[in-house]
Amino acid sequence: MDSMNDQEKTVIHSLYGRTIVRVGNKVVKSGRLRVQEAETLRFVATNTTIPVPKVHDVQWEDRKVVAIVMDYMPGKRLDEAWETLTRDQKLSIASELHSYMKQLRKLKGSYIGAIDHGKAIIGQIAPLEGGPFETEQEFNNFILGDMVRLAPDLLRHYAKFALMDGHEIVFTHGDFAPRNILVEGGRVTAILDWEYGGWYPEYWEDIKALREWKPMPDWPEYMARILPPRFEREYIGMSFLARGLLRH
Repeated sequence: MDSMNDQEKTVIHSLYGRTIVRVGNKVVKSGRLRVQEAETLRFVATNTTIPVPKVHDVQWEDRKVVAIVMDYMPGKRLDEAWETLTRDQKLSIASELHSYMKQLRKLKGSYIGAIDHGKAIIGQIAPLEGGPFETEQEFNNFILGDMVRLAPDLLRHYAKFALMDGHEIVFTHGDFAPRNILVEGGRVTAILDWEYGGWYPEYWEDIKALREWKPMPDWPEYMARILPPRFEREYIGMSFLARGLLRH
């Protein structure tokens, strides 16, 4: 970090207690960070061809991660670039993202939670943590018990029948959205913000991604190519708990 002190700094992002500052060809992410985020980036870089920032340093204070130094990744946020793209470019990006999602789903896990047996993270604005869970049934019980204990009994009833077990446990980004995808023209240059990543039931990526159904007017058409509809029952059941779980 000392060698970076004399370089010009530019704040790229500051929200929800986290700040990202560009310093030369690197960025420093600081604030309320999760212990597993750096290891998640390293794991994805090692096991897939997904473009992610290379981690150069992790800063600790009082046993907490306070900063991560990573490569600066070129490109523009997909939601900001979208209206400038041609249909062919959008199709190319969708195809590329579909291949990256397939790579993640080929990585199989034996528990539900963050990398290195970290806790599962549920919710975004005020996320709650639990586990790690050795079985999907334990995960479901956590959702129905601790997570949505204030939901009406009727909604809990429908959700109970949607939360099946027996899904494959696969590696998941956990916040797959256009704002976390960088592009240049018709290609993806990076997928960012892996702090919610980890091992989750195979439907989890789809449910989380569909929270932002229309960030751009025609996004659903391309989402159907990236994550083809598969988990209809899970999506419908989880929708009953949207206020208590997915928008927590």
